[in-house]
Amino acid sequence: MDFSLPDDVLKYKREAREWVENVLNPLSKPLEEEEKLPEELVAELKNGRFFGLTIPEEYGGEGWGAVAWFAVLEELAKAYATVRLIAHTMNGLFWRPILYFGTEAQKNKYLPRLASGEIWAANSLTEPEAGTGKDINSKAVKDGEDYILNGHKWLITLFPGYTKLIYAFAATEEGITSFLVDVPREGLILKPMEKMMGCIGPRHYNVIYKNCRVPADSVLGEKGKGLDVAFDMLHLSRASIAFCEVGLAQQMLDLAIAYAKKRTTFGKPLSKRQAIQNNIAQMGTEIEAARLLAYKAAWKYDRGEDIVMEAAMAKLFGEQVLTRVAEMALRIHGGIGYTKAYPLERHFRDARSYHFEEGTEEIQKLLIARYLLK
Repeated sequence: MDFSLPDDVLKYKREAREWVENVLNPLSKPLEEEEKLPEELVAELKNGRFFGLTIPEEYGGEGWGAVAWFAVLEELAKAYATVRLIAHTMNGLFWRPILYFGTEAQKNKYLPRLASGEIWAANSLTEPEAGTGKDINSKAVKDGEDYILNGHKWLITLFPGYTKLIYAFAATEEGITSFLVDVPREGLILKPMEKMMGCIGPRHYNVIYKNCRVPADSVLGEKGKGLDVAFDMLHLSRASIAFCEVGLAQQMLDLAIAYAKKRTTFGKPLSKRQAIQNNIAQMGTEIEAARLLAYKAAWKYDRGEDIVMEAAMAKLFGEQVLTRVAEMALRIHGGIGYTKAYPLERHFRDARSYHFEEGTEEIQKLLIARYLLK
């Protein structure tokens, strides 16, 4: 396996780290204080090399592979959680189903606009009374040249005013089918859910289809094969989440090291105390192991190989490492780390969202066990 990165990617990785610290984080403060996505932040993302890095060149992107992109995503995951969410979804995931399953007309309509950041996308799969598989209750009924969608999705991350495309999944005569739904649209209702513990700024939304009429040419892929579209996204998304977990864990380790060097107790810096050194060594070792596991999944994806097990392992282990690192980083900070005086408090809350993104720990173990027991 070769995870080496070309010079231009390494250069952008360094630039992304500085961009996060010096530009994006200062612009992101209204996210936490006002739960508002600042226009200045959106403009900076569109002006910077943020969107389109992975989209093929023929559709306006730069065509980076997974290893190169995820190396940069690790740096962006150190930013405010909203920035990480936008990077993870818009650049890493939500253009791929159109490329792999879409018609040429759908590719030409959406991919260049996704590459430029003109439109953002959301994925409406999860339902209140069902999971994300064959038990989907949403329905789509053929009516002339259109389909009429009815159903209720929730826990959907989207950005009003910027999200212009939603992937919808509903049962048709042929089975679960995927649709591309333009926003806004009559019969499409977006209702914000309650505030979250972390990842302040974007809300999760109820996405309600109430006699929502969409043209037949909005079907993505084959009728009845919508779960192929959904699961293709989920497997790569787990590898993407793993790199986000690594990035946030590394950020908390860096904060803990800086604080341990600065904080003095009884005439001695915390960094000189063996108990603190043991924790820092453990954190660093586990983060590196999680990083390598994530890189393996990305490397296999770039080679066109099956990554279901590797992606699940990377997401599972990354989540476990992030949870342990968050706890140890908070202990190193002591009581001050529990206040909003230091960014660790925000990162500690944000880290909890990874328990649920792209499947819980139990779901990852189920997938891994299936492959190991084959």
